[in-house]
Amino acid sequence: MTDPVRRLPFTTVAPEARAKTFADALGAAKGKHLCIALRGHPDPDGIACAVAQAHIAQRLGVARTTIAYCHELSHRENRALVKLLGLDLRKVKSMKEIDYPDFLALVDAHDLDPDYTDADNIEVLTIVDHHRVQSPPKARYVDLRYDVGATATIFVEYLQELSPLDEEAEEDRRIATALMHGLATDTDDFMLARPTDFRAAAQIAEVCDRDLLADLSRRLIAPTAMDVIARALASLYVRRNFAMAGVGFVAETERDTIAQAADFLVRREDIDTVVVFGIVSEKFIEGSLRTHSPSVDPAVWLEQAFGVDERGKAYGGGRRDKGGFRIPIGFLGRVTDRQQLWGLVEQAARTALLKMLGDENAVVPTNGER
Repeated sequence: MTDPVRRLPFTTVAPEARAKTFADALGAAKGKHLCIALRGHPDPDGIACAVAQAHIAQRLGVARTTIAYCHELSHRENRALVKLLGLDLRKVKSMKEIDYPDFLALVDAHDLDPDYTDADNIEVLTIVDHHRVQSPPKARYVDLRYDVGATATIFVEYLQELSPLDEEAEEDRRIATALMHGLATDTDDFMLARPTDFRAAAQIAEVCDRDLLADLSRRLIAPTAMDVIARALASLYVRRNFAMAGVGFVAETERDTIAQAADFLVRREDIDTVVVFGIVSEKFIEGSLRTHSPSVDPAVWLEQAFGVDERGKAYGGGRRDKGGFRIPIGFLGRVTDRQQLWGLVEQAARTALLKMLGDENAVVPTNGER
């Protein structure tokens, strides 16, 4: 059985007390197997935090740690992070593939990805995240902080208290480099960083590999991303200071191109909020929201637009300036005509988005198959 959740007033508790509570929770896994389960398509912040937690766990006597993910490393930058740093991640669907770990840990997420099968009976030991939650998550230890721009900031604090990184140790340099990259990407190159994020970056600046960090930060745009951006521009619909675009069918390995298109479009000077959506793997309607508007809370906005599933969980989520959603196509998947399927999805998505603007009766031209 899961012990009561450890909730601390993290804004007032000293860093050493937070780290000690985290370490005490990990002590339950001493001599056992801990799986750090990433949610969704892993991003640099989540990957870095998983590596940092595995490092701490091993120092505290956890016999085996596995960093698991169940969706593709779909962004070129994320694949480069794993490859260049030589990180050990396992793609799994069933916990049987990793010999049923004794405990689970979540980083940069507050609930387990539903696509992990046979994990319901495995206790979640720790949850460390910076995203807003609808209801309190359950674990022996929960650290949710909304005053940081990246979960990596929290793990820098843990490392400083529990296992300070040594610039002479190769493994420590890899961890510091991953954390710095996670910090940079989740705060949009520190443009959205909070004071705590800058302090965390300063603490690991001398340990990380600058050359490797430069390679990771070289944000090249792949030809497939350029293609999706072109499709987004072709279908762009602007209503006052809001824009939306449908990009048609996108392969699972290229799903992050939807977010890249949204990042590009939100830079247009006459809009402050944009949503880009498409069909991924012919199974899901996925989309990304980007905003500069102080009145738009991405998580709330997307939930109001697209609702919740049968379990009451919102299809969308997000943080201050960005969000995303993923909705199963369901019975629409029976439609064999791709052009017809896209037309149905595009119309449904645009209607939901226009309703959020109070313009549900507006007629928006659709674009057929893409």
